[in-house]
Amino acid sequence: MFNFTSLLDESEKRKLLYESSKVQQGGVGIKTILHKFGNLLCLRRARKERGSSILDIEMGKLNELENDPLAPLLLSYNDFPPMIKLCFLYCAVFPKGYNIEKDELIKLWMAQGYIRPIGNKEMEVIGQEYFDYLATRSFFQKFDKDDEDNVTRCKMSDAVHDFAQFLTKHEYFSIEADGSEESLTKTSLEKFRHSMLVLGRRASFPVSIFKAKKLRSLLIHSEFEVSFHVLQGLFDYLTCLRALKITGKVSWGQNSIYAIPKEKEKLVHLRYLKLSLLMREELPDIVCELFNLQTLEVEHCPRLKRLPQGIGKLVNLRHLIYYYSNLDYMPKGFERLTCLRTLTEFVVSGGKYSGKACNIEGLRHLNHLGGVFRITGLGNVTDVDEAENAELEKKRNVVDLGLWFDKDEEGEEADHEEIIEALKPHSNLVALDILGFKGKITFPKWIMSLNNLKSLHLRSCEKCEILSPLGKLPSLETLYIAGMSGKRVGDEFFGIGSDCNIAFPKLKFLRVVDMFEWEEWGFGITRSNVKEDVMVMPCLNYLDIQFCFKLKALPGYLLEITALEKLEILCCPILEQRYRKGTGEDWAKVAHVPTITINRQYVQGIF
Repeated sequence: MFNFTSLLDESEKRKLLYESSKVQQGGVGIKTILHKFGNLLCLRRARKERGSSILDIEMGKLNELENDPLAPLLLSYNDFPPMIKLCFLYCAVFPKGYNIEKDELIKLWMAQGYIRPIGNKEMEVIGQEYFDYLATRSFFQKFDKDDEDNVTRCKMSDAVHDFAQFLTKHEYFSIEADGSEESLTKTSLEKFRHSMLVLGRRASFPVSIFKAKKLRSLLIHSEFEVSFHVLQGLFDYLTCLRALKITGKVSWGQNSIYAIPKEKEKLVHLRYLKLSLLMREELPDIVCELFNLQTLEVEHCPRLKRLPQGIGKLVNLRHLIYYYSNLDYMPKGFERLTCLRTLTEFVVSGGKYSGKACNIEGLRHLNHLGGVFRITGLGNVTDVDEAENAELEKKRNVVDLGLWFDKDEEGEEADHEEIIEALKPHSNLVALDILGFKGKITFPKWIMSLNNLKSLHLRSCEKCEILSPLGKLPSLETLYIAGMSGKRVGDEFFGIGSDCNIAFPKLKFLRVVDMFEWEEWGFGITRSNVKEDVMVMPCLNYLDIQFCFKLKALPGYLLEITALEKLEILCCPILEQRYRKGTGEDWAKVAHVPTITINRQYVQGIF
């Protein structure tokens, strides 16, 4: 019989002999021994084929971990493809127990060059696959998810975190401090590549980090002011940075970053930049010299009104994110950012900024846009051709779209109905929010073609008196209507006809707010005058009616829905009286609902 141990050298034989002894003691199974044997051979072959120094290091780590509980993690880790190994090791930069934002982590991986394009596949998609690879092998755990069941955050277990830090000694480090400066002099700072600092209010900034001149990542979460001088030092000394993040939890108007040093052009390798609480009206033009930038994110910057006029130079920018800001316009040249995958908001300005601003046509070639996207200032659009030339229908990756018809200044308004028809989105849309639309008849016809739409918000559309037959939308789960002026919502809203026997087949949540003139709601539909196979909102779980002072009654057919678990009526005096427990004339029609909230004192003095 062939002696397979002849394939191993002496040190590897000793390892296998040691493991075999543990089989006799009941410590491990034979499958574990075979797995380790296979890994040893794979590692040897990989060394011969690729000459990879990291694999040599891992063999040394295996010697070191032979009697350590982390050894099984190393065996799994050794099976990882090389790039996924790098992605996992990067997580050593986070403190133990840290909530890791999935999308941010993928962007940080990209900034370090750990994700490379494969064919036509987006880097972000590849990053998602790497994340899933690690998650399915339990290297990520404790997931937070959004309403669509997508993972948004995760953590590493303490054992996995210890393992990651074990493999990255003297290269990755994190500091959590809330007192005097944390000393970084115990190890050679020249070896550090990635660092995260979590600094409490009583901490001081560890300026010794300036000696780590080869840092590629610096992630700072500070609850005190990161001063101009500290920033100056970062930009002067840490010129190898590929990722820089400075955020905090301080209150508005306090301890905020007021300026950005002019030396930012030294950070020519920077690909990821995130800043918060930046108390400026404009990002400096020097940002536009960061030609390699992939992600630019600013948040909690209420004074921010302008992006740098030269932002069109950032042709590699893939993610432009700004939360809680008040931008006046998009600079001319914005249309050159054709690599953009994420754009929080596109602002259409009025004539005040016509010499500086990019109009809505600037969206024409930004066809890689995806995720959540909002267009504001649509009330400033006066040319239907400009709206049509934005070509929203080609942006097939946008799944959540906001169309806000706010306006900069008084003056003649274009026909909102023509403008919104020209802004027809792709049918992939999952969520739509229309705000301030002033069409006088109804909503755009293309709404009824959105067969994948799950969430629809129609807000402050004051002049619109007729609702579309939204009951025909096959996937709609959430509907929010606010601020319409119509007096009646008729049966056309349900869309029941020869081609539709189920109105709102998947609707779970319905909220109607601020319909001040609304008096009647679809009294034509009752059990006595519809066919047996007709159903209305069979899945409705939550019905919420607020500030509808004149509404006389809810449709009886609607109240018979057995799935209804929560009914909320606020500041609707007629409904409050009609459905009040015990004394209301129609209490019996809602008594089966498990949770009912009726409150006419929601706003003091309104009655």
